[in-house]
Amino acid sequence: MKSDLDLLIQERGFDAIVVMGSAHENPAMAYITGGAKISSAFILKKPGETALLICSSMERDEAAKSGLRIATFDDYHFLDHVRASGNRFEAFIRLYVEVFQRNNVSGTVSFYGLGSPGTSYLLLKRLQELLPGVTITGETETTIFDRAYATKDTNELIQIRDVAARTNRVMAETVDFLKSHRARANRLIRGNGSPLTIGEVRQFINRRLMEQGLEASEGIIFAMGRDGGVPHSRGEDDQVLETGRAIVFDLFPRQIGGGYFHDMTRTFSLGYATPEVEHAYRQVMQAFDAVVNDLSAGERGEHYQELTCDIFEEQGHPTIRSKPGTTDGYIHNLGHGLGLEIHSRPRLAMASDEVLEPGQVFTVEPGLYYPEKGFGIRVEDTYVVEADGTFTSLTPYPKDLVIPIQDAE
Repeated sequence: MKSDLDLLIQERGFDAIVVMGSAHENPAMAYITGGAKISSAFILKKPGETALLICSSMERDEAAKSGLRIATFDDYHFLDHVRASGNRFEAFIRLYVEVFQRNNVSGTVSFYGLGSPGTSYLLLKRLQELLPGVTITGETETTIFDRAYATKDTNELIQIRDVAARTNRVMAETVDFLKSHRARANRLIRGNGSPLTIGEVRQFINRRLMEQGLEASEGIIFAMGRDGGVPHSRGEDDQVLETGRAIVFDLFPRQIGGGYFHDMTRTFSLGYATPEVEHAYRQVMQAFDAVVNDLSAGERGEHYQELTCDIFEEQGHPTIRSKPGTTDGYIHNLGHGLGLEIHSRPRLAMASDEVLEPGQVFTVEPGLYYPEKGFGIRVEDTYVVEADGTFTSLTPYPKDLVIPIQDAE
């Protein structure tokens, strides 16, 4: 969690870290600032010291909400650097050099945040030239932020629980919206008799999300029939909703502007479900229930992926373990952590040595996919590992397969 950052910085052998870029779509920036809405900033963090946030003077009040030490670009003579260098890119480089010098930064400094690859490369190369007493580096794979994100503090969990509750409300409102329509000739129709499309459902969902202070920054999966058999197919907006066809509805919004995510999936069939879909749905729920009943703090995430593969293989389905690269059956890992990023640690996946610990938030989402048979099924809840090692679902919405639909008169 956030309080671990100092220790993590020291463990990696860094003398300081820098986070750059806008707070928007920048998890590392949002993490350190607590979500303060700033358009562009430079954060310097040395272990044992409160981070220094440098931003435009126009955003100083918003930046102050972060609780960090605040300075402005004017405090570091940005306009003087522009006049001296003749361009803003070089001016920012000279400003960063001044920040390092005035704050006695030396040794190894690791950089994080956002920026275009080419610009970032040129910026870091130039900084290295101008700061001979500093070694500029970065991280791959599991960064200090990946480690810190994995467990949430009390304030983070409050926000995540709130986002989860609002997401569950949108799911319920969407089901009620679908129920409000009638069926004619196996198609859902609106009050004027025209067919209801996936695009119109998606518009409804987005409106409800906005009313709840949420946004679908990564999109919405509302995929029917064959599309539902390809896990990340979003669904076609012009497709008309039909009775008796499985719909995978994956809803994973976040707080508006770049905040915490929730993730949940339900599979629905309008009016009725075919025997084949009913059978597969029961098998998915068997796997889901087995995993949830086996959850234990201290257990490896890989264990639950193996358990899921065991169950589906016993049922006769191919899995990514028994048939790597399969596009039928169980074709993905069981779950992932989430927070400021939709996919993070812990991973309930093959070859994962990560374990479940108090403060973690993660998904459980088994599924079966048969695109050529015209269906896919996935059920997903988000869980939090409580301080006492117990597990709480943040996704209490019911898991009924069939949504009742009345026939039009």
